[in-house]
Amino acid sequence: MTGLEHLLNSYDVGDELDAIASSDPPAYLRRCFAEGISSPELSFARVQQITVCVMVLDSILNDRDYASLEPELVADWRAHYGKHCAFLKDAAVAALRRAVEIVRKQDADAATELEELEHRLAPV
Repeated sequence: MTGLEHLLNSYDVGDELDAIASSDPPAYLRRCFAEGISSPELSFARVQQITVCVMVLDSILNDRDYASLEPELVADWRAHYGKHCAFLKDAAVAALRRAVEIVRKQDADAATELEELEHRLAPV
């Protein structure tokens, strides 16, 4: 399940997963969301990075599978970092909402995909 094909079509998800795996995953995700919230401007590449990080968080917290994520890697993170990642949900939603505001003006399809991802992470 993805539904994010338009948004991530030009982004190397594997490189992002490698970056997360080569650090402390909860700290990496926290930093990504904090930068997404606090940066004066978000480039489209930063929006894509936030998207992948939110997908990872959603996979860990909600046991959800995304075709572009490595299931074994996410399962390992789920087992080892699930409790730590639970505290990142609010920051992830805030970063996503900021990304939607910025992307909506440039790319309506990408904004729709971000809104869907936000709904998956934090259903209303």
